[in-house]
Amino acid sequence: MDIKFIWSGNDAKALVYYITDYVTKSTLAFHDMFALAQQGINSIEQQRVTNSIDNAIEKSRKLVLRCYNVIASQQEVSGVQVASYLMNYDDHYTTHTFRNLFLI
Repeated sequence: MDIKFIWSGNDAKALVYYITDYVTKSTLAFHDMFALAQQGINSIEQQRVTNSIDNAIEKSRKLVLRCYNVIASQQEVSGVQVASYLMNYDDHYTTHTFRNLFLI
């Protein structure tokens, strides 16, 4: 086991940055995400031939949602994330209450 005493605030910040970067790293490479997004675009284009009554906003929404779903389906999930989801634990903690702000 590797144990290190943290002497200063700079060391503590560096350690927090390292741990956060390690925990939140993506398992998909950037070029893999582009290929998956292209799959989503292709499926929307195939669907567009059969259904052309949607407006531009609805088409854009479907495109973004389809690309997200394709990428998210390939994302690996850790055992800790699965366990916390199955046990209905919160995914964030805050001391504040937020309200929606609609600009349009």
